[in-house]
Amino acid sequence: MTMKSLKANIINVLLILLLIIVTGCSASDPAPKQELTVAAASSLTGAFTEMGKKFEEDNHCIVTFSFGSTGNLSEQIVNGAPFDVFAAADVSSVDDLGTKDFLLPHTNHVFTVGQIGIATLKDGTAQAQTIEDLLSPTIKKIAIASPEHAPYGSAAKQALMKAGVWDKLEPKLVYGKNISEALTLVTTGNAEAGFIALSLKNDNLNFSLIDAEMHAPLSQAMAIVKNTKQEDLAKKFLGYVTSKNGQEIMSEYGFLPPDEE
Repeated sequence: MTMKSLKANIINVLLILLLIIVTGCSASDPAPKQELTVAAASSLTGAFTEMGKKFEEDNHCIVTFSFGSTGNLSEQIVNGAPFDVFAAADVSSVDDLGTKDFLLPHTNHVFTVGQIGIATLKDGTAQAQTIEDLLSPTIKKIAIASPEHAPYGSAAKQALMKAGVWDKLEPKLVYGKNISEALTLVTTGNAEAGFIALSLKNDNLNFSLIDAEMHAPLSQAMAIVKNTKQEDLAKKFLGYVTSKNGQEIMSEYGFLPPDEE
């Protein structure tokens, strides 16, 4: 074998080895994860956070949640916020965005029903189990989500008006932008009592449900945002929320199936 042919063979062997190494690395590199961004009502924080982790595992993706009041999230979508899915605390906000052509047709549906009640700190100075208890002079401030932006705040206002105590209690009310902020006002002691979603209840609180007949049903709807670049993944997420596993998680956080309003 000549020196020239020997060099050629060595070069060929090195090229083959390099090809094997490059091919092996490419095969072992994981495919990039798709990203899904979900705008969701604050009442869904616990349930959706847990659901998101399981959805990520099953679908090799990343789910980012933006929790807030339904009204504010709706405004963000109108202003072009890059959300893929919108999960509201009511039905009308989703219907409204659909009518204005901000959502994909035929993706709007009710997926759960929320519940609201009165919360006080277990070690607090005041307690309340009924709306009438809120009239007590020991309760100086009552937290409520903004009725203009948050469906749970609207439900609380409806209950107070139906009970005939809105005018008496209005001077005591302190407002959060959403139901999570109303909860924070209670847990930090800035309000002796508050109206919060059952889904946000924790072990530090005493909690009493309000009779559902005192307010409009807290039916909650979701849909896919029209400008999404992840339509297929968004459809999978909606499907997961309404699946048996998804609804079991919702139930664990105090939500009801749509047919149990």
